Order: sequence, then structure tokens, then C-alpha cells
Amino acid sequence: MAGESDLGQILTELLNEFDRRNAQYALARGWAFSVLVEPRATTDVDILILLDSPSRETIQSLISSVFTSTIVHSTPMKFRGISIWCCTGIRENRETVVDLLLADSEFLQSALVWKRRILFGSQVVCILTLEDLILMKMIAGRLQDQADLEKIAQAELPVDQVYIEEWKDKLGLDKR
Repeated sequence: MAGESDLGQILTELLNEFDRRNAQYALARGWAFSVLVEPRATTDVDILILLDSPSRETIQSLISSVFTSTIVHSTPMKFRGISIWCCTGIRENRETVVDLLLADSEFLQSALVWKRRILFGSQVVCILTLEDLILMKMIAGRLQDQADLEKIAQAELPVDQVYIEEWKDKLGLDKR
């Protein structure tokens, strides 16, 4: 797997490629948590992205300039209603997992509309809002997501609770 500094470099190069192609994207999951809440070790890259024609070839083309070789799953996996295209990039004999979360629902497209721009090193990048990160973690519901939600609550960060409650209702999150 890519080391921490390698992973940051790969992320920077991926985002540069997305910007070059005018792709609508936002950092998600572990990277977003690290920026918005507290630094956390992560071993992969998670990016929410809007694609006109999501296909294996499109994904391959999008990430191939960053890696010596890439392995892209034949179809996206569905996890609790979110389509995730799982990819592995290889360079310098190191593997990096890149998960592209497809903005193929009203909620995820809205998350891209409300994304924030932040300075990441010397680069301006797009990132989910804290509210949309919270909602995505509620949707996923994995142990890491639950732990992250507890840390967010303990940090007492300002959030738009009305926005969260409206989307929780629309997404049926209170019914789980």
C-alpha cells in the first residue's frame, strides 16, 4: 500500500487531473473527516464524483494518468444505495485503493452543489460540507463511521441541524 506521503501526493495528482477535466468532485470519507474534524490515518482515497457516463473505460481514463497501471472493477458495487467504483492504482510497486463514489442520487448531487473549497497544501480542492459528511456516515453505518460520528458530536462543531434532519427524513435514516 502507498505510504502516507505517497498517498497525499497521489491524491494531489488525482485532484489535479479531475480539475483539468472540469470534473465535479468532493473529497469524502476519511480525507474529509481528517480535514473537517481531526486528522486520521487513512489508507485509501475516497472521492464523490459526478460523471456523465460512468463506465469502466471512463474511470480507467480518469485515473490512469496518475498510475503506472490500474485495475478497475468491471462494475460499481452498491453499498447502502451508494454506487462505488473500486479501483487499484499501482506505481513504484505500491498499490493505492481509489474509491469513486458516484453522485447518482438527489442527495449526492446536492452534496456536490454544497461542497466547500479549501486549501490543501498549495492546492484548492473541493470537499464535502460537515453536514453532508455526517449524512454519508449515517448512511454507511460501519463501525468506523459510527466512531467518526461520535467524535463529531464530542467536538461540538457547528452544524446545520435543520439541513441534516431534512435529509435524514428524505433518506429514511430515522427508520433504520
